Formats: sequence, C-alpha cells, structure tokens
Amino acid sequence: MYTVALGLLMTCLSSVSYELAGCPPVITNGKLHGILPVVFQKVTYTDIADCGSVSQADLFRRARLSVVQSCHSANDTFSLSDKETGDLVGRVSQEITVPRSESSAGGVYTFHYSFVIECTNRKYRATITQIDVQDNGTKSIPIELYCQKNPTDLQAVYSELDLQLKSKLASLQENVKNYKPF
Repeated sequence: MYTVALGLLMTCLSSVSYELAGCPPVITNGKLHGILPVVFQKVTYTDIADCGSVSQADLFRRARLSVVQSCHSANDTFSLSDKETGDLVGRVSQEITVPRSESSAGGVYTFHYSFVIECTNRKYRATITQIDVQDNGTKSIPIELYCQKNPTDLQAVYSELDLQLKSKLASLQENVKNYKPF
C-alpha cells in the first residue's frame, strides 16, 4: 500500500517538477534525448555480472578496489562499505569536456551521481542513478530537468556522459571479473 502511494507521489512530483523546469524532458525509446537510459523517470545505468566461483568477500574486495582506483575527485565519497552484506554505496563525480566548435559553445560540465554496488551469490549489480548536473558551480539540478539553449550542445554532453558511464561500468566488470592477483 505504502509502496503504491509513494510511487504515485513520486510520479506526480516528477511531472510537476518537469513542468516547473520550463523544458520538459524529451524521452525517446526509453532514453532521455534518445541517449541516456530512463527507468521510472530517472536516468539509470545497471550492470549485472556473474563472476564465477569467487567468494562474496573476494568479490566485494575486488569491487571496492576497482571503485577506489577509478574515483579521483576529492568530492567522491563512499558512505557505505559493508563486506558482510556486500554493499558499496557512494556519491561520485564525472567531468565532461565538450570542445568549442562552430556549432557548439563547448564547456566543462560536472555531474554527480550515486554509485551502488551489491555483491551476492558470485554476482554483483552496479547501478548508477540520481545524476545531477552542477550548474554554475553552485547548485545541482537533476539531469532529467536540465535545460540548455543549444540542443546540439546538450546532445554532445549527453553522448559523452553516456560513453563515460558505460566505460566506468565496463571497467568495473573487467577489474572484478578478471582480477589479477599478485
């Protein structure tokens, strides 16, 4: 009952916030602007990997090492790192640079997102969600509400973000599944 009510409330709030943003999101084939995957009205990336006969403790250790090595910003934090449950949860930054061109003003864009890794039964599930755009270095805007005057710039930024987030998930999978012991 509460889940249904919460879902309806979130749907209503999301719809209202889209309209308040002044530019409703363009979702095509389940993707924001045809690029970023949308699940339940939120841009979300998920990767599930079977890692063979690896113990949960070793799987968690590999995931934690990979994440620590791939996160470089001083603002990146991991508020939960529980080897008992196999959960690793953090808030991570991603910077995108779009070069200036005749059709694009270019610029540097900073995104913050939740990165959740759950390790269990020789598998892990990595989820990237709650993506925010750092606007003018001060406030964060959910990516679903982010507007830009130039749609070409927005397409370039979203394409690069999509590429980098997919690369982060692929790198995690490579580092966890094919871990090279010393």
